[in-house]
Amino acid sequence: MATSSHSGGDERLLSERACGISGADNAMTNGFILCLEDPYDPEKRPQGIINMGVSENYVMHDVMKDWFNSINFQWENSMITYNNYLGVYELREALAEFLTEHTKAAEPLNPEQVIVMNGGDTCMEALGFCLAEPNDAILCPTPYYGAIKANFGMRAQVNIFPFHLSSQIGPGDTSPFQLTIAKLEAALKEAKEQNVNIRALIVVNPHNPTGDMLTKQEVLDILMFCKRHSLHVIMDEVYMLTVFNKDVEHFSVFRLKTSELPDPQRTHFIYSFSKDFSLSALRVGCIYTWNQELIEICKYMLCFQQSAAYIQYLLAKMLRDKDFVCKKYLPTCQQKLSESHQCVTDALDELNVPYLCRSAGLFVWADFRKYLSTNTFEAEKELLERFLANKVYITPSVAFYGNEPGWFRIIFSRNQQDVKKGMERITEVIRAIGSQPHHEGAVNGAAQPLALNGSTGDKGADAAVVKTGDSSLEGLLSQLHVQIKDSDWLKENTTDQWKSTNPETFKAFMQEIDGGDK
Repeated sequence: MATSSHSGGDERLLSERACGISGADNAMTNGFILCLEDPYDPEKRPQGIINMGVSENYVMHDVMKDWFNSINFQWENSMITYNNYLGVYELREALAEFLTEHTKAAEPLNPEQVIVMNGGDTCMEALGFCLAEPNDAILCPTPYYGAIKANFGMRAQVNIFPFHLSSQIGPGDTSPFQLTIAKLEAALKEAKEQNVNIRALIVVNPHNPTGDMLTKQEVLDILMFCKRHSLHVIMDEVYMLTVFNKDVEHFSVFRLKTSELPDPQRTHFIYSFSKDFSLSALRVGCIYTWNQELIEICKYMLCFQQSAAYIQYLLAKMLRDKDFVCKKYLPTCQQKLSESHQCVTDALDELNVPYLCRSAGLFVWADFRKYLSTNTFEAEKELLERFLANKVYITPSVAFYGNEPGWFRIIFSRNQQDVKKGMERITEVIRAIGSQPHHEGAVNGAAQPLALNGSTGDKGADAAVVKTGDSSLEGLLSQLHVQIKDSDWLKENTTDQWKSTNPETFKAFMQEIDGGDK
């Protein structure tokens, strides 16, 4: 802590809260800083650190840059004067139209309910400030996007009450890290026992870092849970258009009519341009809320959280260029993400490293636990340091506040050559360590993905849940249960269907049964 020794004693130069920020040890931020200090460039800095840890959509930078350079966008007086703190109306209107179309909203969104701010993280902070008192808490399943803790806590002084989701498929689960109402109820009960005042639940859909997407029923169940306990629900959908599998569909909260929302006054939505549109540095995000009191408050407080008017007008123009957005940008983005995702998963398959094979997000959640010397976060840090020493950065689970050391988030949203080079460096580290488990908690046996082809209800066909190391009979039976549940085999192979296609065999079978009964 910064101090001065004049006046006969130590005197703090900065506030205690400021010193608390500067002393924070955040694995995600620290890794990002290292990548900035030693960036990789295939021609200028081939020995730099390949950044596969920070979630940015690098694959579309050239496409966005070409569009910006191609338009004739002139400065106007409205761009250089004060504007509505809720955001310039042109962007609020364009966002309402865009979100209505691309979330397949059940009813048109109202521009008056759109609040524009300088980034999705700022939207979280504003909601924390408005929905909770200092030292209240937000319920949040782990692993979770690491900045959530700072977004609510750094200035709004609202805490996160985490509850851990497991990689092991437990009773009532159909996949690893599954969020269920039973787990939510247990977490809320635990918070009450600890005298923690929970004000809201935050849900990221598609999820960061797992890539999981919620079904319609899961969204409804979550909304009903919050209604039952008078909690606000914050639906963060910043990755909603990163779905790169055409057979999979994202279910947005907007696909429910207002009349279907259990508690619209406590339902809030967050979106930003950082992930879907590769525009992290422009710092533009938005809240959509049905709570008019919140909107009125934001009219006054957002003088501190505005985006530049010029940028807002520019983005409004982009969203209204449907030829660019719908016919070029989004199809190209989805194709590039699919190809880069394949590069990462192919390399992990070759290494026999388990992972969650999902169809959304910019990342793969991969299980390196069997390469830890011990089942601890200290050992995870050692593995991270080995990756960094080999000039590749991927984000460790400690940055996502999980409780299973050894999971890493690998960003694949870079050009394929960078992705391949990064995976080569990861491969070198893993092969140098060897695949022999070093501790009882390590993953045992082969680590090939367990492909579960078919639909999982409203999730479309997010086809693969991977083997996560439980080779016990119970674990194998659980995996088999998932495979049968998520497969179309039983639907396609009914008794009647088999009887019609195998009449002679069926006849002989029935004769044998009849004979046995006698």
